[in-house]
Amino acid sequence: MMLVVLISLVGLVAAEPAHPAPGYGYAPEYYCRDTNTSVYAEVCVPAFAEQITPVTLAVKEVIDNDYCFDEVLTVCEETSEFVDREICTYEYAREDVETDCTTTQVTYAEKSETMKVTTCAPSGYGTPGYGHGEHQYCREEYQTQAFKVPLVTEPKAEMCKLAYPTPSKVCVTKTIEITEVKCEDKIETKCFNVAKFQDATNTVDQKEVIIGEPSCEQLTLTLPTQACSKPSYPHHY
Repeated sequence: MMLVVLISLVGLVAAEPAHPAPGYGYAPEYYCRDTNTSVYAEVCVPAFAEQITPVTLAVKEVIDNDYCFDEVLTVCEETSEFVDREICTYEYAREDVETDCTTTQVTYAEKSETMKVTTCAPSGYGTPGYGHGEHQYCREEYQTQAFKVPLVTEPKAEMCKLAYPTPSKVCVTKTIEITEVKCEDKIETKCFNVAKFQDATNTVDQKEVIIGEPSCEQLTLTLPTQACSKPSYPHHY
């Protein structure tokens, strides 16, 4: 502010116009000399300071972690064994035999039976045109009915020929291959590494620039100036 005021004063001195002297139509001469003007001023420069603030941040850390599990593997083994086995079958053959058998003979006896039956026949009467009609005339008759009655006599013993299948056992020895499969579970523990996140903190320095105390300095400014004056003239009446 002091520098601005000083420069303004110097401008006013330099810009002062020359006033013509009254009188005889000519301008008076000015006598000027060079001078120096000293101005005392205080110049301040703002100072910047760096401020460091520790800041704690929540972070995730990756750590190693072993994951283990049991692997079950089923292993099967096939074995074969030859053994002798007796195999039996049955064959059937026809066999004829004679044996005692009993038959039954049925005879019929003729019989008759007299029964009384009623028979009816139509019979007309009256004069046509005067109640002419008819009615049934019935009478009883005896009829004889013949029929046969089965008679079972005593059993009759005879010789009969019969044929029936007779089984016969036939056995042979065969060599048979018997296959056996045996399985067992084998348990094996396997592990592999996986990533695991763990909570942690990290402290960092936060830097910021702040305005500190200004640095001031007293300066003397010397400016070149001119001092001008006009001479004195006598008055004419």
